[in-house]
Amino acid sequence: MRPPTALWAKFVPLPEVITAESLVLTFPEKRKLKKIKDQHRREKPAQDAVGDMSREANPLGSHIYFYTHITSKRVIYSLYQSLYNNKAMKQVTFMGKKSVPAALRKDHWTPFLTVSFTNPSTGLKAYQHLRELRKLHETQWDIELKSKKMRERSQILQDQRGNSIADLAAICKRDVKDKEKVRIRWMNIYDAEYAKEWPGCVVHDVETEKGIRFYARRMGRFVADGEEVTAALQVEAKQETAAPQIEEGVKSEAQIEAPTTVEGAESKVVPEEPKKSGFAFWR
Repeated sequence: MRPPTALWAKFVPLPEVITAESLVLTFPEKRKLKKIKDQHRREKPAQDAVGDMSREANPLGSHIYFYTHITSKRVIYSLYQSLYNNKAMKQVTFMGKKSVPAALRKDHWTPFLTVSFTNPSTGLKAYQHLRELRKLHETQWDIELKSKKMRERSQILQDQRGNSIADLAAICKRDVKDKEKVRIRWMNIYDAEYAKEWPGCVVHDVETEKGIRFYARRMGRFVADGEEVTAALQVEAKQETAAPQIEEGVKSEAQIEAPTTVEGAESKVVPEEPKKSGFAFWR
């Protein structure tokens, strides 16, 4: 068998002048392939129809995502867009045989509403109260359920979808104060009927983006209507102060002289149209 160096002799060209250095066997260099990272990854927009989607504008507690199980109607609350197995499994309580899975399957859980708060601290407080109230629904139930079979009782206790919506309405009525606002985006607007009444601080909206089934849509910063008006006034005030001052007696080219009125003609007073602000509320 030939040594491996002998095989390379066919591919290595001979030097024109044979010297001591040229007799040393040199192998051809391997071509370095450039790795193109994130070639097929789409760039996420920083601004969307749902608001500013940057991390600085959306601290923890700005949004709460509600996930429900397709068959058992169980509910899991998440502060993040997607479900994390270690954090979500802590919310799954034991209610009988085969009621706690080994791990969460993303094709079994689907979002059904998303709550956005103008104040992140209020969102964190609401997230804590939602988990506490759900624990009470699962552990403190009517005595009538005790007479039913274990399997039927487990199915009734796991169905917490209506209770979670009613709890959200009660929390918004109690914790949201002053000029704070809450936006709820529903996958199905008829789910809002689980609550008897909603406070005035809650604004309802329907999720219009198609294809959302097993993951929640990334939400942007929710700005109330009053905050947009104040922001617009601040911008106008800055523009007025930054505008250059024109000296008296000098007319700018952009100025147009007012038309002269004819004597004896009645001057008609035209009412001024109200100025429309360029800032529109989220759709």
